[in-house]
Order: sequence, then structure tokens, then C-alpha cells
Amino acid sequence: MKVFKPIDHLSDSDYYKKKRIKLILFIVVGVIFGYFIFYFSGKNLKHFIYIKSGISNFEKGKLSYAMSDFNKALNIKPNSPIALDGLGLIYVKQGDYEKAIKIYTEAIAAGLKSNSLINHVKYGNIYLDNGFYKKAELEFTQAIRLKNTDSKALFGLGCCYHAFGNLNQAINYYTKALTYNPKFTPARKNLSIAEEEKNKGAIYYLYDRNGEPLARYNLLSGENKKTYLLDFRTAHVIGFDSEKHGKYGIEKYLEQYLQGNKIYLTIDSHIQQTVAKIMGWYKGAIVILNPATGEILAIYSQPTFNPNNIDKDWNKIINNTNKPLINRAIEKLYEPGSIAKVLTISAFYENGLKENDVFPIRCGGSTMFSNKPFWCWDKHGKVKSIEQAIETSCNIASAYMGFSLGINVLSEFANRFGFNRDIDIGFYDPLRKEKISIPIYKSIFPTEVKDKFELAQVASGLTPSKQNPYLITPLHAAILAQIIANNGFYVNPYIIKEIRNINGKLIYKNTMSEPKRVISSTTAVKIKSLMERVVQEGIGKKAKVKGLIIAGKTGTSGGSKGLNAWFISFAPSDKPEYAMAILCDEEGKGMTIAAPIAAEIYKALLK
Repeated sequence: MKVFKPIDHLSDSDYYKKKRIKLILFIVVGVIFGYFIFYFSGKNLKHFIYIKSGISNFEKGKLSYAMSDFNKALNIKPNSPIALDGLGLIYVKQGDYEKAIKIYTEAIAAGLKSNSLINHVKYGNIYLDNGFYKKAELEFTQAIRLKNTDSKALFGLGCCYHAFGNLNQAINYYTKALTYNPKFTPARKNLSIAEEEKNKGAIYYLYDRNGEPLARYNLLSGENKKTYLLDFRTAHVIGFDSEKHGKYGIEKYLEQYLQGNKIYLTIDSHIQQTVAKIMGWYKGAIVILNPATGEILAIYSQPTFNPNNIDKDWNKIINNTNKPLINRAIEKLYEPGSIAKVLTISAFYENGLKENDVFPIRCGGSTMFSNKPFWCWDKHGKVKSIEQAIETSCNIASAYMGFSLGINVLSEFANRFGFNRDIDIGFYDPLRKEKISIPIYKSIFPTEVKDKFELAQVASGLTPSKQNPYLITPLHAAILAQIIANNGFYVNPYIIKEIRNINGKLIYKNTMSEPKRVISSTTAVKIKSLMERVVQEGIGKKAKVKGLIIAGKTGTSGGSKGLNAWFISFAPSDKPEYAMAILCDEEGKGMTIAAPIAAEIYKALLK
């Protein structure tokens, strides 16, 4: 039997063959590792780290750090295409468009290729979503330079040209995007919209709360640059855009938001038109709020003008002694008269004063305070209660309530109701970190009085002296009604509902402010009941509407050439949907002029 012995060693040839293979593998691995160490150490590693850090800092909004990182990368590798591209990102973000274009061009010339480090489509879409169309344009353009078949970049650039109103270019890029991606639904949708707008020769950009168009850009030559669809009825709200005479209204305050976006106002165009129609030829202003939210549903001033003919009618407008360019709702102050008695009565109730300590009082039509004649509008005889005082709007009764309170308490409550404070119906844009102000004239309450006569004047809503006036805007007058309607809470009014970009994406949405308590709900309910009686049985009866319970207060105050007629109200009284102020500028008394206008408006709103 043959015995096989184990071999305990390799032959010399096998041994040396194995050694050679190991050596070759060691050399290959060494070369690869050496190349890796060479490329990712020293200058190359530092360059890569600075690029990554620059991108990270850019995305965090730390632009100065990002700028430093990209410059350090350039110091290591002069003319580094990726570092130049990074600097371009920063210049776009900063709005230095000329420098951004120059740097992006240099990056391409230096050999920039499409890469995973800097995604220009991503940044372009961020700018596009938020309405920064020039910035988006530069990012999408750079993306297309790197890859001219990128359907998302082509679509994005089409959106930018669409926002700029260049429909031919927009259609061209939407079509290119669909060429490379036929199933790209957003591109097909926008292409259809752009073609429709081109055929119509107009782009709509301003809407009411319900999406009804209010203004458009005109694309056809020979037409005005813009058309305002409700002409004189929204002239003071929307304003105008004239190369000769500048901008006014929303056109001025939201100038940088209008191009390419769709602006939705809180205005209800149907209510606005109703108000304009019912106002007739009276000078003055009407403001209607949603009391619960602060949304301005209508704001109308008269005399007005046609913004579509602003250049043609300019001389006629500015030479009109009635000054039609003044928005009387927010840009003119008036003595409040008896509408301010809701403030006096609020202070009386809130301070726990008793009617028996003041009433009954005797109203003979006039009396003497501090050796000066103080007048009431009528002889009311014996006034037994606050209820009777407000039903008849007795000035002498208000004077005695004012005496029981004193000027300091009245001043405190005037401050609560918003006097001597700024009211702004604009908004703060957190994205752009800027406040868009639509300022309103500040209502004035006289904080000091010399004697009982001046205190009596203030308690009745009248100016104690020319040097110490008591004044309010119609918008603020609507706020007085709103506070009572809201059971004592104030909500800041606003007129911008939302802003959407060229694709309909929400950029900004206004929401009601935090309600602020002004008076107790108990006091508000009491005053609401008093205001209901004013309309049902008192001097506001001409505002009465069958089937609707309205809470209102008339007022009459002095103007330079006649009486100002006031009426503030809210309805339905149990669940208020509207808070309204009507001011007829030097047109007569509140109970005979303003109250009937309110009735007609409420009748129309009921329909």
C-alpha cells in the first residue's frame, strides 16, 4: 500500500510567485492610498473643506462667513470654478446682480461642470417660491448653462419671465421644458395660462377677498399700462401707477410685491361697489370691518377720481378744491361728536359709578360751565338715566358723566380705545424681514383741560379748543363700533389678505392679531343694548331695517364750513358680521344724513 506524505512546504517557484502577487497588490494599494492622501490632504483637502463650509454657511444665512470660506478656497486654488460659483450664490442673495452675473460667467469660463455640491435649481426654486424672481432667474440661468436639457431649470426660468410679463420668453421656456419632459404637468399648466394671457393681452395681479379681479397689466401697445376694473370705486384703495405722477395707494405701498405676484385684498368688491353707489354725491368716507377678524371689507372716500384717467385728468384733480386725492377714511381727521360718547359711557361703567350719583339732570338746551355757554343740540328736559341720555344723545348728560370721571380717567379710556396711538393696516413680512406700512392719521384725544367747560366738551366728543383738538379718522370710528361688537375686544384692522407667487404658491398670509381687551364684556353688553335702543327708539331710527337688529350711535360735529354727520354701527347685533362708520363731510346731522345711508347699506348686505 502506497503511503502519501503531507507536503509541509511549497516549491520554490510557487513561493516566489505568491510573493510577487503580494508585492504587486501592496504597490497598487499604496499608489491608490498615496493618490488619495495626495488629493485629500494639504491644499486639496483644505480647498474641499472650505467649499463645504461655504455652502453650509450660505444655507444657514451666514453670508459673511460663506464669503470668507469661498475666498479662502480661491486663495488655495486661484480661479477655482466651484469657489467662484459659490461667490456667485452670495452675490445673488445680496441682490448684487451685476457682480453675480460676472462671477457666474467666470465660473463657467474656468471650467465649471454640473456637480452635486451646488444645486442652482434648488436655490432657484426657493427664490421662485417666495417671489424673488430676479434672483431665481440668475439661478435657473446658471443651471441651464451647466445642463441645457434640465426641464426643471427651463420651467423655472419660464416662470421668471412669466412674472416679468415677458410672455413670449415664458412660452418659449415652458415649451422647452415640455420637450425634455412631456409629462411635466406644471409646465403644461403655465404654458396654457401664458398663452391665454397673451391672447387676452392682459395679466391680472390684484384681486378682492373672493378672487374677483381688481387690476391688470395691459400687454397690448396703445393701452394704458394698467387698468383698474372698479375705476373710481376703489381709487383710494388701489391708487394708481403713473410715470408722470408717481404711485399712490396699494400701488405705492406694495410696489415691490406687485410684479409677478397675485395680491388678494380683504376688500369685498360687491360691498365696495354697494357703498360707492349708496354714498351718492355726499363728501365723506365709509369703512366696513369684519369685527371679529379686523378685515377691512370696504373703504370708500368721496370725492373720488378715475385712476384709469389719472394722467389725462391730473390738472382737474389737483385743482379741485374738494381735494379728491385725499383718502378721507384714513388721511383726514374729524371731530367725533356724539359717537365718542360710547367711550365716556364705557369709562363710567368700568369705574363702577352709579347712575343715581349723576342722574337725573336737567337739559334746557344750554347751560353755563366756567362762565361759558355749553350747548346741547335740543332741549331734552329731565334726563333720568344713561339709557335716556344716549337715546337722545344729550350733551349735558354726557358733561355730568365726564365731571364724575375727570379728564385723567377719560384719557386712560381714550388710550385704551386707540387714541394718540398709531394704527397701521399694513403687514410685516418675516421672509424679507421688512414692515410694509399703510399708515393712518393718528386720532387725537386732548389729555388736559383748563376748566369744566373744556371737560364737558371732551365728555361729549367735542374739541375743547383749537390748540387742544379732539379728532378721529373714519377708520378709527369703525374701530369704536368693532370693540363694542366684539364684547370689549380690539383686533387690529388689515387690508392685505394674502400674496401668492406666479404659480399660486402662498408667499404671505395675513392673520388677525391677538385680540386685546379694552373694556369688560359686561360693559360692552350694556353699551350694545344702549346702541340697539338708539336705532330702535332713539335718534338713530332712520338706520332701522326690518328684520335686522342694528346697534348704532349717531354723531354730529363741527366742520370749517358745516356740520359733519356721523353714524357708527354693527349688525346683526347678536352675532355681528359688520362694523361700520359713516362720515359725511360737512353734509349735515348724523341722524338725518348718515343714519339713512347705513340703513340702505344694511338692506343691500342682507340681500
